[in-house]
Amino acid sequence: MKKIHLPSLKFHTIYSIILAVLLIAILFFAPDISLFAVIVFMILYVGGNGIIHSRTNELSRDALIEYIIIATIVLVVAIGAFL
Repeated sequence: MKKIHLPSLKFHTIYSIILAVLLIAILFFAPDISLFAVIVFMILYVGGNGIIHSRTNELSRDALIEYIIIATIVLVVAIGAFL
């Protein structure tokens, strides 16, 4: 891992852990809204990590491609679930 990326790794880790814990709690206590919760949390994950990267000027082409791929997968799964 590049040395310049290490300071933002802490923010990525904390942000991802908080989102995962909240999602698990929602899925445990309200399983009937699981699809909606997963879509919202994936949007928050992609958006939040994009903001973290852009604020630290570390938004590389590889990270942007990764976020586009994740967003596309979530969109395809959501459309398939709604149909």
